[in-house]
Amino acid sequence: MVQGNTTAAAFNPSTASKLFVRAPNQFMRHSANLDLLRSVAVSVVLLDHLMLTLLRPSPLNEPALKFAAALGQAGVLAFFVHTSLVLMYSIQRLTRTGGQVTLRFYVRRFFRIYPLSVFCIALALIFHLPPSPREVRMIVPLPVIFSNLLLMQNFFGKGDIIGALWSLPYEVQMYLVLPVLYVLAAKRQVGRLGGVFILSCLCSSLYHLKLVAHIGNAEYVPCFLCGVLCFSLRDHIRARVSPVFWLPFICLLISGYCIAGGSMGDGNFWVGWVFCLVLGLAVNFFHDSSQTHVNFAAQKIALYSYGMYLIHLPVLFLVFIVFGMKNWILGSLVFVLVTTLASATTYHFIESPFIELGRRLSSHGSIRAAAATPLQPYSDGDKTVIP
Repeated sequence: MVQGNTTAAAFNPSTASKLFVRAPNQFMRHSANLDLLRSVAVSVVLLDHLMLTLLRPSPLNEPALKFAAALGQAGVLAFFVHTSLVLMYSIQRLTRTGGQVTLRFYVRRFFRIYPLSVFCIALALIFHLPPSPREVRMIVPLPVIFSNLLLMQNFFGKGDIIGALWSLPYEVQMYLVLPVLYVLAAKRQVGRLGGVFILSCLCSSLYHLKLVAHIGNAEYVPCFLCGVLCFSLRDHIRARVSPVFWLPFICLLISGYCIAGGSMGDGNFWVGWVFCLVLGLAVNFFHDSSQTHVNFAAQKIALYSYGMYLIHLPVLFLVFIVFGMKNWILGSLVFVLVTTLASATTYHFIESPFIELGRRLSSHGSIRAAAATPLQPYSDGDKTVIP
């Protein structure tokens, strides 16, 4: 048992490689398959909101609208699995250089997430944009503004200034526990992680039965855990399937989720858990793609995906409501083009500089000072534990 105030906050570089990394050369390099997963995830979210903008509510359009809503939800859940998996590797890389790993991780994530979200919120407030194209513009109270700026609107029960902001609080709040989950995952504690996954599913289900259908954080914890499980199993599962089948597999899995009526807010969150679990377990089975052109396109979309996710709703409002474009095909092309250009611009002028700032600050001597005065590990049975 770990005693005291136990976190993954400080690591001794001389023991970190033995404790967490059995094979230092197995740190994940750039993965084309994960780029493709992220690009598909953001694409289906954009397609979801495009369909919801173009299709007016009616009995005839009801099946398509339900499918679109499930499609967007599947994209967000795929984001959650992808994010937790990639951040496991990010923490792993931080352990190689020592220091206060958890604090460095938090600093980097802060400068990765908040600058662009604050910019988009400010943009929406300045131009008085509605949360989504089909909603009406309203005066936004100060409590809603502050909760959105902090990305804590789920805790305060406030609305989203931009519709796409709803998922960010869950992601940010999962950052708080990812360094602790990394300790289990890096030590190959697959059984314990599986137990945590099952326990979180049971607790969420009981909470749902007792209270309401939409249960917030508890609803999405199992989704993030699937990415952690994927990381923990990386050396236990050999890649056997051709990368040619990776994209069809993702599309079939998303289609299955939509057909099964997946919609976390309607209480069918167990469908989302199964979706995330299958996706997380499948990642390691596929060889990485070697298709140059596909990989290049996926890498670019993945690079700009955060901007696309936040900016696409204001762009939809601009194209189809403000400009009032009636031609669906032309309007859709303009929407994709403007969203791509805007997200590329914000990446190079906002995201990239702040990512670099976060990297520099997290590499500052004061944050990495723990490497100079490492805590001494103690023996806990047959395990070495960092206190």
